[in-house]
Amino acid sequence: MIVRPERPEDRTASIQVEREAFGQPLEANIVEAVRDEPGSFALVAEDGGAVIGHVQMSRAWVGTDEVLALGPIAVTPDRQGVGIGAALVAAALEASRRDEAAVILLGSPDYYGPLGFQPAAALGLANPFAGAHEEGVVIEERDFQVAVLDPQRAARLTGEVRWHPAFG
Repeated sequence: MIVRPERPEDRTASIQVEREAFGQPLEANIVEAVRDEPGSFALVAEDGGAVIGHVQMSRAWVGTDEVLALGPIAVTPDRQGVGIGAALVAAALEASRRDEAAVILLGSPDYYGPLGFQPAAALGLANPFAGAHEEGVVIEERDFQVAVLDPQRAARLTGEVRWHPAFG
């Protein structure tokens, strides 16, 4: 398996991976909405010429400062649980390290903590999605995670956290 930048010919397969992994179109729709926005990029995991994983990175903001948002991220159901998602996260952080202060996401601290993320509350940032939602989903404050890539710049992040509007 290799992790590499997504190419134009991977786009259909990447969307299919998102749909298969989540069993719904929401995450695929987010990818479609953000993939061509300034600052966005995606990586794929490929095995034997087939795309088996995908991670989308897109621009987000903390106050007036730009950061990157990680997600959606997906691995085909038959390949989940063997480290492909972790490899995608590691490659996405490495690709972001040179230019970004931080990468943010909504996800389980149990999964993302060992991959280099910490609760965003440690930086004084509040989860704009915290609480109960119409779909019956409850997003907890602790699910808002941040990977600090440039400690000096990240220490200055303050203000409202905003994702691309596609995230709702």
